[in-house]
Amino acid sequence: MAFEAIVYEKRESVAYLTLNRPEKMNALNARLLSELRECLDAIDADSEVRVVILTGAGRAFSAGFDLDRSPGDPEPHGSAPDLWREHLKGHIDTFMKVWNLRVPVIAAVNGFALAGACELVQVCDIKIASDRAVMGEPEIRAGVGPPLLITPFSVGLARAKELLLTGDTVDAHEAARMGLVSRVVPHDGLMAECERVARKISLISPVGVQMSKVAVNRALEGMGLLSAIQHNLELMVHFDTSTTPEQTAFNDIRREKGLRAALQWRDARFEGL
Repeated sequence: MAFEAIVYEKRESVAYLTLNRPEKMNALNARLLSELRECLDAIDADSEVRVVILTGAGRAFSAGFDLDRSPGDPEPHGSAPDLWREHLKGHIDTFMKVWNLRVPVIAAVNGFALAGACELVQVCDIKIASDRAVMGEPEIRAGVGPPLLITPFSVGLARAKELLLTGDTVDAHEAARMGLVSRVVPHDGLMAECERVARKISLISPVGVQMSKVAVNRALEGMGLLSAIQHNLELMVHFDTSTTPEQTAFNDIRREKGLRAALQWRDARFEGL
């Protein structure tokens, strides 16, 4: 299959998905998410595939949802809540395709995995990070919230609140200590390690692997994951569509000077903290 924003390859029983917008740090836009859904549907229907490796092209896994919106994309601030709810629900449905995929997905976190991309990593089944990885959910600093609330289930109450309330990011080793990823390997050995794990899974009964994945997922869902995601959707619609002085300043700079200038203004406010 040929796509514009995703590279899809299949080698024997392993499917490789590479987020492929390196000039934008693989930011998640409508085209990329649409192609990701198409790839996941194809993988679910292909009985030869036993495992998926998901990574990013260039120096990032993904910088998160694309803040440099294309013409026709809805803007959170000023949008009607019902319109923005449907927009966010589309993101959630895409991520939950990974969660519910028939086969395990290994996240090869090769660099920055921020905001929505941090959540995308967390819905994968196995998460292995390069020592160059940086993770976190800084979207609160841009005036929007996480559409899929999975971080508390990954890292626990104290660390989840610190990450989500401050927008802080962490390096790969801290991400592993917190539980955002399972372990860290040298950057040049990342894909080899992911492939080693994929080969191991491919040798195990696919029924056993699938049922084990479902069992663990159902355990998290029984602890309230799906309810948390649904409640969070309503709260983030309220947050994202609200107007605050900080968000107004960010939007004014973005409109007058561009997204890069707005991000620099945002980041400068936290220097030394």
